[in-house]
Amino acid sequence: MSSIINSAYYPLWIAHPVLEVVLAAVIWRRKLYRVYPFFFSYLVSEVVLFLVLFANQKNYDRYFYLYWFGAGISALFGFKVIHEVFVDVLRPFHALRDFSSMLVRWAGLVVMLIAVLAAMSGAGTGFNRITAGLLSLERSVRVMQCGMILFLLMFSRYLGISRRHRSFGVALGFGIFAAAELLAFGLRVSGIMNPTALSLAIMASYDVAVIAWLGYFTLPVTEQRRSEVLLQPQRWEVSLAELTQPAAPESLMPMFDAMVDRALSKAETADRKIGAAPAASLRDLPAKKKPEASVAASTDIAPAAFAATANQSS
Repeated sequence: MSSIINSAYYPLWIAHPVLEVVLAAVIWRRKLYRVYPFFFSYLVSEVVLFLVLFANQKNYDRYFYLYWFGAGISALFGFKVIHEVFVDVLRPFHALRDFSSMLVRWAGLVVMLIAVLAAMSGAGTGFNRITAGLLSLERSVRVMQCGMILFLLMFSRYLGISRRHRSFGVALGFGIFAAAELLAFGLRVSGIMNPTALSLAIMASYDVAVIAWLGYFTLPVTEQRRSEVLLQPQRWEVSLAELTQPAAPESLMPMFDAMVDRALSKAETADRKIGAAPAASLRDLPAKKKPEASVAASTDIAPAAFAATANQSS
């Protein structure tokens, strides 16, 4: 490396652990490691990895193996941070949170499968194939990190998440670094730029990402969810809950049984009213003259009339 590149290389590289230590101290002091345990572990692992690599930078072979071992660990922690951000963003929506967790797990399984296939189909033997698998894993995680910040940019308004939310800041930092690394990879393959200059650009982008994280975790942020914009995600929540926990077909039978019982009880009540109506009319007849009483009275009057007629004739 030239003297200019060399003078810029080490300050950019050493700035990584310095900023990460400050950020980890802020997270620890504010007890935010309980909310972001994997992000905090990622920062600690990056500091430890820097110390190990810096101590072995003059031994090329050892540095090479340690670098790729650390790249695999960083990719795994980066994937867990993606899951952590989604869980924090979707915390009020239980069905959406569980659904996103399931998607992230399946995506992780697919990413690991792609990495294994890349390692098996890679050129060379031994550690070269492992390197190909780790490189595929790292690229896949970077793509997912870019997708994470795009998701939050598109749906933050619907989820009631402010752009000053800490989870948005974590996603933003990873998105900056991941986009710069993917762009540098494409430029390196095409041979447009010098690989050393691309490495400096990647290191500078990571410093920018850590500074962004430091700003989000240090400055006061807005994390309140506005209730007036949460109607649509609540509909998503209800619809997803109905899909994941549908009503059993047998649960309709009690409803039909209750309907039949109500119909039968109404029919029995109507029959009782119809059958009780004649009895009631008969009970009401004493106030008037009943038919039987009038007939008996007429039978008693007939002999008296004949007797009176006989006396008059005599």
